[in-house]
Amino acid sequence: MLLNSYSFILFFIILFFAYFLLCKTSKAQNILLLIASYIFYCTWSFEFIALIIFSTGVTYFVGNKIKEAAGNAKRNWMRFGVFFVLIQLLYFKYFNFFIENFNDLLHVFGMQDQLNVLKLILPIGISFYSFRMIGYLLDIRNNKLKEIPSFINYAVFIAFFPCIIAGPIDRAGAFLKNLEIKRAFSQSQFSDGLKQILWGLFKKLVVADNIATITGPLFETYHTLNGSALFVGAVLYFIQLYADFSGYTDMAIGISKILGIKIQPNFNYPLFAQNVADYWRRWHISLTGWLTEYVFTPLSINFRDYGKYGLISAIIINFLAVGFWHGAEWHYVVHGLVSGIMFIPIIWRGKMSKKIKSEHTIIPSLSEMKNIPITFVLFSLLTVLFFVTDMEMAVNYYKGIFSLSFFQIPNFPIQKEIVLLILLMMILEWLQRDKEFAIKELFAKRSIILRWGFYYVLIFLVFLFYIAPKGFIYAQF
Repeated sequence: MLLNSYSFILFFIILFFAYFLLCKTSKAQNILLLIASYIFYCTWSFEFIALIIFSTGVTYFVGNKIKEAAGNAKRNWMRFGVFFVLIQLLYFKYFNFFIENFNDLLHVFGMQDQLNVLKLILPIGISFYSFRMIGYLLDIRNNKLKEIPSFINYAVFIAFFPCIIAGPIDRAGAFLKNLEIKRAFSQSQFSDGLKQILWGLFKKLVVADNIATITGPLFETYHTLNGSALFVGAVLYFIQLYADFSGYTDMAIGISKILGIKIQPNFNYPLFAQNVADYWRRWHISLTGWLTEYVFTPLSINFRDYGKYGLISAIIINFLAVGFWHGAEWHYVVHGLVSGIMFIPIIWRGKMSKKIKSEHTIIPSLSEMKNIPITFVLFSLLTVLFFVTDMEMAVNYYKGIFSLSFFQIPNFPIQKEIVLLILLMMILEWLQRDKEFAIKELFAKRSIILRWGFYYVLIFLVFLFYIAPKGFIYAQF
């Protein structure tokens, strides 16, 4: 059941009225949320609902043991819990990757006895809810959670339906506070949530899905295209990936707002980032923040005696984890490795912690006019590693871009109306880049006729450019 489907609208309407009219206590609301979340998950992956329930039960039990224990016992319970979660993730997502590469290694040495790969189905959302579980256990170990929540509340945190498929990866402490009191209907939250859902639908259905009608055929015939067409395809996919993933996040946040639950943002206008560090502060914030806290920070402390070399090592390991998190393929690993290497000039100049202050004016500053296009092109090229099927395709695609045919006119048709829709999205986001989302306060000080007229235009565009429901790119991770 996709968030952008009619079946989800019906599902959410029923939940909405039951949540606010029938549930008289916070406990009743939380139980309803848990039931709804499991029903929602079953529509995606019915065969794995038992796995997520079992994992939730085990990690909740382990969390209690960590809280009660001290010294070595506390550390051992924590290690067991983290191992329990990781072994499932490694089995379902990475087992065949290791087997295939082990077989390749045997082949290099002329050995014929090879291990068989397994026909494994990847449980939907396992990368997202696994990190929630591990974060919960580590937060208990580090005394960041003062009290153990009820099992119902913890289970809601793990399986919360707007986030289970593609995040954000919330921290336990912040999320669980939402569940402690009864949520009353709020007209302002309802209005704000609907606007954010509308903007997410626009980005997903109007921008991302229509770009996909270009990039899909382009990637299938990439070997016949010239360098300029391949470069345009990389740029379009970068925008598509952003519109698709951030569109999902906007819908998830908007749905949560309506239910009186605040979840963390996942994007901060990354298309306008001004350097590598600025980009990663804006893109997939919940994942990069999670890895920064639980991977990069401990590594940087352990490597601090090695100065800049230690910091570089910690960053590269951290981004290798980012790449590997996305999938058991070498092109994801290389994506992470290159992302880490791109930080080296910033670290060497000692500008790692400096944040770029946006001007927040209609006309970009001179530094923005220089830095934003460079960063945009850089990450458009890096995102090639996301849509390729293997490293061979990546190498051939890059060879095509960096050839003399780059200076030719693209030999692939691109619909003008899709370019106009992309420009509309980017202009609105540029104008509102100091707001939570692009239409949050757009025309707020203008007449109600202009404001509502604009909303109706967006709704009209959603229906006009709507294609058959397409899945979200990040659901595969």
